[in-house]
Amino acid sequence: MKLVLITATILLPVAIYAQSDSPKASNQHVKAGFGVTISQSEPQFPGGEESLNNYLTENLKYPRGPKLDGIQGRVYVGFLVDKTGKISRERVLNGVNDELDAEAIRVVRSMPDWKPGTRAGETIDVQYILAIDFVLPPKITEE
Repeated sequence: MKLVLITATILLPVAIYAQSDSPKASNQHVKAGFGVTISQSEPQFPGGEESLNNYLTENLKYPRGPKLDGIQGRVYVGFLVDKTGKISRERVLNGVNDELDAEAIRVVRSMPDWKPGTRAGETIDVQYILAIDFVLPPKITEE
């Protein structure tokens, strides 16, 4: 039985608000001018990044066709985490194969609600990009 490795990388959480040059750290303070500092945090999968990776590993199924054909790659999925932590507007931003893309979307849509992002103590909508790697083990050749 072949081992299938699936990993995820969180990329570019972007708060949807007027400020265009938002910092990228998880918890941060943004200078708002006139000496005012605004506290900001990005949305978070329940339990954090390690829990997200575990969730993806347990729930992603490598589609049979791409697996048999040796198709691998990284699928970038964009989605909105709204003020209540619900996920919507899921879409493939950069895909690999129709079946791998569909599986990535399926799993993102099945995620539990996230902890929403905040800015200045208010919950905000945040656009997220998640990279999901579909990787088959390296082929072993006999010499």
